[in-house]
Amino acid sequence: MSDILQIGASGVLNYGKAIDVIGENVSNASTTGYARRDVSLIEAPNGGSGILGLNQVSGNGVTTQSVTRAWDGFAATHVRNTASDAGEASAVSRWMSSAETALNSGDTGTDSELTSFFTSLTTLASNPTNATQQAASISALNDSAKAISYSASNLKNVSDGIKDEADGSVSVINSDLKTLAKVNAAIIRTPSGTDSAAGLADQRDQLLDDLSSKIGINADIASNGTVKITLSGTSNGQTLLSSTAAGQMAGSFTASMDSSGKLTIGVKDALNSNNNRDMSNSAGGSLSGLVTVASTVADERSSLNSAASDFVTQVNTWNSQGTTPSGAAGGDLLTITDGDATTIATTTSDGSKIASANSSSPNGNLQNVSSALRGSNGIEANYATLVSNNAQATSSAATNATNTKNLYNTAAKTRDSLSGVDLSTEAAQLLRYQQAYNASAKILQTAQTTMQAILELF
Repeated sequence: MSDILQIGASGVLNYGKAIDVIGENVSNASTTGYARRDVSLIEAPNGGSGILGLNQVSGNGVTTQSVTRAWDGFAATHVRNTASDAGEASAVSRWMSSAETALNSGDTGTDSELTSFFTSLTTLASNPTNATQQAASISALNDSAKAISYSASNLKNVSDGIKDEADGSVSVINSDLKTLAKVNAAIIRTPSGTDSAAGLADQRDQLLDDLSSKIGINADIASNGTVKITLSGTSNGQTLLSSTAAGQMAGSFTASMDSSGKLTIGVKDALNSNNNRDMSNSAGGSLSGLVTVASTVADERSSLNSAASDFVTQVNTWNSQGTTPSGAAGGDLLTITDGDATTIATTTSDGSKIASANSSSPNGNLQNVSSALRGSNGIEANYATLVSNNAQATSSAATNATNTKNLYNTAAKTRDSLSGVDLSTEAAQLLRYQQAYNASAKILQTAQTTMQAILELF
């Protein structure tokens, strides 16, 4: 009779646990990073004789072998790889779009202001001594200088924004690595096949997903559930996280940007603190994308600085080759400090300082504007090239971001179809285990009734 009690009790206990696991699945159906739990139930081991003298009882009920996660390591690795590519492409696309806005082109942008300046000089050429038109021309030059300075300042702000994002990403990465080291330690201490172990595995994989969106990683998960992480795209397999029975060691990242806007990411090896390197050539993740786009924006800033410096030189040279309506030699109309486009400015607000005449006619120098300032090396052409190159790069980056995002979404859906919670399936499983639980309860009730009847015989 004790065997019947054992069978009933084991059923109530273990089927009840299975019902609890289903409840946990249902409640976490929408929880990011949660992998469906499955309960593995097996026949309880054979026991000895009961009070009725039935030796080697073959039916001892049910017991829980393990609580497992529905997880596919290959699918998870594919998600991390595509997340890394998507993170890199997204960072490039977002900041290239910001650079496009910073260049301030269009009907009211920098290029439009430059065109307005040259148009005003053409108008002035028809009446070079007209004070109103002189004022309009010097005002248009001032507006052009301000527009160039504004675009240059905006591009610098883009570089600063990239640096701020890199600092934030580095902080999160370092925090994730430290947390993963703690998770590794907890996994070592936690019995495998338990709900607690499954929860730690969820946390581990969620942290790996977060890391992979920011840096390209190789994650090697050991049989005990701990993970070793190395940086992808490096020749020496930089170790970011190492797990051993003796302890868990995490590497770290740093971010720095020089005055031109070039971004450098330093990596400290988890196993060798002296093994530091620049990960600028490493593949994958938003951090790698930030390095790439920072370099592109830095090159654009350099191009704009060069274009602004050339514009200053060309305008001042042109003006020096003529004379003002008063007969004075033309002086500098623009200034720039250390070739920095943010500092470009006019030297005067007096339109009569424009040297409109030359030795041939009162408007002779104005008639030379096109050849002196508007050729293939002029500010308009240089700025148009800068804007066009940026637009092409931005368009390409947006397409790449869309494509890599789609690949990531496909990979994530595939993984989630294997590890996610399907409420219909859980409902069917719940009904199954509830019926088994009720049957086990009936066995206990029958055993109690039978025992009571036996006792009443004496």
